[in-house]
Amino acid sequence: MTDKAEDKKDKGPKPVTIVVNGTEYDVPKESISYEELLELIGAPTLPEGQRYSVQYSKGQGKKPTGTLIEGETVQAKKGMEFDVTPANRS
Repeated sequence: MTDKAEDKKDKGPKPVTIVVNGTEYDVPKESISYEELLELIGAPTLPEGQRYSVQYSKGQGKKPTGTLIEGETVQAKKGMEFDVTPANRS
């Protein structure tokens, strides 16, 4: 009976491996947010008025490439690539 109970626990989304700034990460969810990506790589806090730019490629379906902004999420896909860089704004 224990096996069945454990099977029910493991019914969540399987981890997928994504690449962020050239480093592989396993993420145990179907989608990932702008904020989760910054936390995943340990991005330092930027000075007031500056933000990170998040570009992605090798994504899902009709929109395999794009940009994430604060508060947005994207469907995570195995092998998906993200570039997280400080935005250059003056």
